[in-house]
Amino acid sequence: MKTERTIEILLKFVDSEITHNPNDAYANTTDVDYVLEQESTADGFSVYTFKHPNDEVCISENLYYYDSDLTELIVEALLDGGAKIYIDEYMYEDLYIESELENQFEEFADKIIKEAIEGDIIITKKELEELKEEYYVEDEE
Repeated sequence: MKTERTIEILLKFVDSEITHNPNDAYANTTDVDYVLEQESTADGFSVYTFKHPNDEVCISENLYYYDSDLTELIVEALLDGGAKIYIDEYMYEDLYIESELENQFEEFADKIIKEAIEGDIIITKKELEELKEEYYVEDEE
């Protein structure tokens, strides 16, 4: 199964979403829970903020000097469920969020397969069979 589809299934399962459309984040701020942005300091350093679009920047709570901390923070927010996060496409790629979400899929695979069998999450029969084979899930008799 393609990585994009795996991530789509995982995010649907946890009821979260990633958007790369800045209009989602800034045109109607009630649609997005978090925004990840890169900012520059007065002396030319890059820093990152991860916050609700309406919130002011609180240095101790949502300002990050290193981008290495952000991947875990974003993935955790998504997997906690019910989050919609705006991330610029370039930052999404630079932070390897796609790769980390794909790695996290394994933790949810059994539950996703079970819900798909019960009809609570919509995936194709072919995708269900692929997941069952890849994660060694036997059909219940």
